[in-house]
Order: sequence, then C-alpha cells, then structure tokens
Amino acid sequence: RNRIIRLNTDGSIDNTFSIGTGFNSWIDPIEIQTDGKIIVGGAFTSYNGNARNYLIRLNTDGSIDNAFSIGTGFDSGFYDLILQMDGKILVGGGFTSYNGNTRNRIIRLNTDGSIDNTFS
Repeated sequence: RNRIIRLNTDGSIDNTFSIGTGFNSWIDPIEIQTDGKIIVGGAFTSYNGNARNYLIRLNTDGSIDNAFSIGTGFDSGFYDLILQMDGKILVGGGFTSYNGNTRNRIIRLNTDGSIDNTFS
C-alpha cells in the first residue's frame, strides 16, 4: 500500500479500496466528503501513474474521480485544506498558482475543482 490504505472496522485491509501504485510522494491533508469521496492533498505529482499535481479526489473505491478537474493543478504542495459545509474547498499553502492562474497561498475551489472566483 503506497501512502494510503483503508481499513475495515475490525482493522483488516479493505481490499475494495484499490489504489494501484498509489501516490509518488507524501500526502496530507485528507478530507472525506459526505458522499464518501476522498479529497487528498500533499506533495505528490502522480497517483497510480496518472499526473495529478498536489490535489486529487478519489471515488469510494480508490479510483480517480474525473469529475473533479484540477487542470494542471498547483505549482507546489500545500499544507491545509478545509471542506466547507457547501462542499467548497479552502486550500492554503506555499503555492503561487493553480491551473495556470495566479493564486498566492490561499484559494477556494468549487465542488468540481474549478476556482471559486467569488472568493477574493
């Protein structure tokens, strides 16, 4: 298991959560949405061989949620994310851009991974 694993309530490995080769670097933070999808941030640039710069949303089975589109993602890792009650995501860290757009160290994303331009 490469940097992420899901356990059953008895402590055994949940084999229905398949991550393939997993992440290529550390992950932190993680938030779980009310629908069970998992938002993961960190210093990684790929997941299971797929380019994902520092942010990804996984389906409940560990596969990539392609409905969550980050484009080119962040230009560096970040330290914190907060899942808001409305599903929007606040991200803070050392980044200066997201998907080619200048954003200095704080950004709010919509539920689909796009920039929330109402947050300024």
